[in-house]
Amino acid sequence: MSHSGRESGGTRVLSEVELSNSALSKAAARKRKSQFGQFFTPPGIAKFMANLFTERAVSNCRLLDAGAGIGSLSTAFLDRWSSEGFQFDRVEVDAFEVDESLHSQLAETLEKYSQSLRVASTIRNDDFIHAAVDAIGGSLFAETLPKYSHAILNPPYKKIRSDSVHRTTLRRVGIETVNLYSAFVALALSLLENGGQLVAIIPRSFCNGPYFRPFRREFLSVMSLERQHVVDSRSAA
Repeated sequence: MSHSGRESGGTRVLSEVELSNSALSKAAARKRKSQFGQFFTPPGIAKFMANLFTERAVSNCRLLDAGAGIGSLSTAFLDRWSSEGFQFDRVEVDAFEVDESLHSQLAETLEKYSQSLRVASTIRNDDFIHAAVDAIGGSLFAETLPKYSHAILNPPYKKIRSDSVHRTTLRRVGIETVNLYSAFVALALSLLENGGQLVAIIPRSFCNGPYFRPFRREFLSVMSLERQHVVDSRSAA
């Protein structure tokens, strides 16, 4: 399948997402951001993240975007494909977003790619932690999730209380962690196929201290860390 001549269209979609992100960031109440741990990804960072994936010999890409927002990361990934940065025949996007107020914009963004590329997208309003744990743990009534070839994440940043439902749910699959971002990454790893790749923007806090020791042990037992990009200032990422 030839993707030539589509780069300009993809860039236009990314610009539209940037404008929507800006509007949402200004309009979002502080309480709502706190509730969901939302931090929208600037397009420049999304594009940088998409470019960190290395080429894989897979014809059918299955992309996981957990905590998708309005689709900044999926957009950057699909833009790279449309400009011949990947040689996939088809891309299936699974976009998890628990905030239903973002779904219409997310659906509109992903739909623009289906007009020129072989893209199939599913927007899931399930809580990613519950859905992933049910799928990994083999819950009788759980929806089956595929094994993903690629995952791109800007997960929510919020502490998990020791007595919370999320903490209890994660323990069902042996995950002990204290923050939603590390829980999202740990679950995404479990959903990757052999040879799968994950790119995530996360704090440096997982690198040291006792709280994240179980997460580090699990991460390094199943993954090889190929690259870290550290920013000196959060305001100048």
